[in-house]
Amino acid sequence: MNKLPQPRFSLRHAALLAALLPILGACGGGGGTSAPPVDTPLACLSLPAEATLQPAEGGASEWNDVLVDAGNRIWLAGYDRGIVGQTSLEPAGNARGVVRILSSAGSQQFDSGDRLDSSGSDVAEALAVTPSGAVYAVGRSSGALSGSANQGQFDIFVASISGARPSDPWGLTQFGDVFPQHPRRAVATSNEDLYIGGYNDDYIPSNYVDAWADASAYRLRAARPGDASTLSVVWSHRSESAEQDYASSLAVLPDGSVYLGGVVTSGSRAGMFVRKLSAGGAVQWTARYTTAGIDNVAALRLLSDGSLLIAGSVAGSFRGGASAGNQDIFVARINPADGAVLSSFQLGTSGAEWLTDLKVDAQGNFYLYGETTGSFLAAKPAAGASDFFLLKVRSDGVLMKAWQWGTDGDERASSVALDSCGRAVAVGSSTKDGRRQAVLWYPQGQ
Repeated sequence: MNKLPQPRFSLRHAALLAALLPILGACGGGGGTSAPPVDTPLACLSLPAEATLQPAEGGASEWNDVLVDAGNRIWLAGYDRGIVGQTSLEPAGNARGVVRILSSAGSQQFDSGDRLDSSGSDVAEALAVTPSGAVYAVGRSSGALSGSANQGQFDIFVASISGARPSDPWGLTQFGDVFPQHPRRAVATSNEDLYIGGYNDDYIPSNYVDAWADASAYRLRAARPGDASTLSVVWSHRSESAEQDYASSLAVLPDGSVYLGGVVTSGSRAGMFVRKLSAGGAVQWTARYTTAGIDNVAALRLLSDGSLLIAGSVAGSFRGGASAGNQDIFVARINPADGAVLSSFQLGTSGAEWLTDLKVDAQGNFYLYGETTGSFLAAKPAAGASDFFLLKVRSDGVLMKAWQWGTDGDERASSVALDSCGRAVAVGSSTKDGRRQAVLWYPQGQ
């Protein structure tokens, strides 16, 4: 499989064809779980169907992030009415950014309508919840959502939504430059501070490449807590390397230190990396773990012992682990001071795995989510080009339970979230015959 992230990373299928909370509170990427009050009875997630596909009659659709809030409601972020397969920057056309809220039983309670719909293409990429319960939806737009002129091919936008009253007016800000921004993860560490991690896509102003993709990060601060219209950029970081490099994971420590994880796809620095930025945005170190441009750090999580958890995909063996197939999942604890690996394990099938997200439950178990061309279930091969998988793994690497689902097309995994009962819900899309549809997956038997 040997996947590179796509459409978030433009080369994903080239490699496929060739081979084939916040973090524990306020320190993780989008799709985390906020702990409910202990005296408030909550209904656990209990969706009526294992998988729900978003109709795509008006074009392509995709869910990019999922978050379960303090009331066990499901928040979804993505787009619909897009066009894929025609340009290097997807989706094209007049895609509409979508934020949707479902009850714990799966019924729709809210849809963003035209709030994230400009004359260009708009995509909601990540969700983050503040301590007060406001939700930030972070995305990108080739149009102008906030009333100001678009600065480039895709700008970043941030919308703030009241968790209690999502139909109230939204705060909104938009910013960018000539480079096409592509936010992937968001972390709200307080009611004022919002961090965004991702990358700039390749910058192709006409018929030539002016700049290759660059990992990027931003720290923003709201003058009015939880109001995106008052956000301003405190600092920004861009790697500005000579090779394509992408960041798909983000963690923020209580002292404001920022960690980005991803991959450099070619050149002398090829391989997966983690980079530490100071609270002021200065690069403090970059740790490199492999030399293959198809490996990736997809998730970063802070653990209670102060170590940092990284997880992703690796071709071959990671730090002495046994390789199961073409490409495996790895999980490692690293020292936040220098990125040194403290311990690790890897899992996989005889096929290939591409990890996209990781969450940690209240008992310290890991939930690993992604795509596989093999099978984690005995006597049940993959249904199509790739399937979704979800693994519940003990912190020492022992597999406790596995789920897998797919169609006869190609599944693309995005994010997973846990409710207060430890039940998981995951999102992504399914592609068949060039037609992409957003998928909400609720693994059965939880």
